[in-house]
Amino acid sequence: MPEKRAGRQHSGDQYTGRTEGTGKMPTVKASIIIPIYNEERYLEQCLDSVCGQTLKEIEIICVDDGSTDRTPEILEKYSGKDSRIRIITQKNKFAGTARNRGMECASGEYLSFLDADDFYEFDMMEKMVQKAEANKADIVVCRYEQRCGEEVMQNGWEFEELFFRTEGQKEVFSGRDLNCAGIFQIAKGWAWDKLFRAEFVRSCGYQFPEFRSSEDGFFVYMLMARAERISYMDDILAVHRIAVQDSLSNTKETDWPNGFRMWSMIKNELKRVDLYKAYEQSFVNEFLYFLLWYLESMKSFEAFGGCYQYIKEKVEQEFRILSYGKDFFFQEELWEWYREVRELPLAEYLFRRRGE
Repeated sequence: MPEKRAGRQHSGDQYTGRTEGTGKMPTVKASIIIPIYNEERYLEQCLDSVCGQTLKEIEIICVDDGSTDRTPEILEKYSGKDSRIRIITQKNKFAGTARNRGMECASGEYLSFLDADDFYEFDMMEKMVQKAEANKADIVVCRYEQRCGEEVMQNGWEFEELFFRTEGQKEVFSGRDLNCAGIFQIAKGWAWDKLFRAEFVRSCGYQFPEFRSSEDGFFVYMLMARAERISYMDDILAVHRIAVQDSLSNTKETDWPNGFRMWSMIKNELKRVDLYKAYEQSFVNEFLYFLLWYLESMKSFEAFGGCYQYIKEKVEQEFRILSYGKDFFFQEELWEWYREVRELPLAEYLFRRRGE
């Protein structure tokens, strides 16, 4: 079959669509949206994984967020070989804006969001779409593998399993059906291990916040909280790279307040749609876990100190964690950790950590 290629425009923020020679667009089952910023190292593997999907009725929307490396050249090469690739270019406005641009022009029945340094198993879209259609699901969640370089990191799922009342519950459920309404515990707030029904997303009206980091949690968690039909797959279908230099997850300390901003947005939106009471225990528990993880993930002393002081001085005023009491929490040691942060100066906290 001859290759098809459409020309590109070159003026400001630009969009390039792909059409068949007949002028008709084929039915698109899933739109895969990929925000890209200077990802020449991993981009080809990412694109190979989506172009090679066993489900052929897809479109691949690549949003180049102002890359200055070989990313545009790689996108041109792949768009020349696969007519399903559509390219958007924009000035550097970060991943949230890029994903929103991709959603604006997505025509698929389902939406998938892939980071350019990650990749999918070749049958991911086929399995996820089949699961969504069989269960009329708003969201399908799969399991994933994490890699540091080429080393596969072991993932334990025992904690997540505690919130399903039965094994069969994974087929179709809402967050309110789970033990302790644990929607925040069964899946993380990133988008690349999930498939979203496009009509459901549009009915909720959510977009990704347009700040630099921690931009996906609001979008993902609010859709999970509002979905009436979620399906969960035990298949490992996505591969996520960790400790990648220059990735957003690895440079978040530049804009560390965004992590706290994200959780404030979620709390306020849960209250606006009258869901906070239903999810309060799940939300507060996950937020407390986030505080410890977020603090310990900071690599610079400046960011670590800033986070520590924010937790110590600001968090209790808004979230009232200590008021719930230790028995409210799934992991009581986290409550004890938080109380210690509230009581200790930064220097003493660091001294105690060093002695552990």
